[in-house]
Order: sequence, then structure tokens, then C-alpha cells
Amino acid sequence: MNFIEKLQNKPKRTRILILWLASALVMLVIIVFWLFSFSKNTNNQNAKNELNKTQLPSLFESIKSDFSAVKQNVSASLNKIKTEVDQTDGK
Repeated sequence: MNFIEKLQNKPKRTRILILWLASALVMLVIIVFWLFSFSKNTNNQNAKNELNKTQLPSLFESIKSDFSAVKQNVSASLNKIKTEVDQTDGK
């Protein structure tokens, strides 16, 4: 007889006990696997975050540098317009 037939021949109380023990064991294996993979993914994510912090400027720094570039461009354009206006007024 195989395992299934032997199990079917056992009393109902024993079969239910085996059912719950097997279910608990499978659930335990799945939870342990999930926790292991979760901690591994968290470690990988932390490493990626550290790498991104070293390579990319923060949002504030990026906005600050963009604002400085825009300010310089506007100042240069205004100075150019002022120079052109002064030249036309002098003629």
C-alpha cells in the first residue's frame, strides 16, 4: 500500500490531526522563505539607496542648481538687452 491508502485507512481523528500538522508545516516553510527573501530584498534595496545617494544629488540641490542656471541666463539676457538699448539711445 502506498502512503495515501495508509492514510485513508487511519481513523478520522488521526487524519484530521495529520492534515493540520501538514498544513502548519507547509505554512511555516512558506513564511520562513518569505521572510528570508524579504530580508534579502531589503538589504539589496538599502544598498541601492546608498548607491543612489552617492550618485544623485538631492531634490533640493537639483532645484537650487537649476534655479541658479536660470538666474544666470536671465541676468545675461537682461544685460544684453540693456546694452542694446543703451547703444540705440546713443545713436
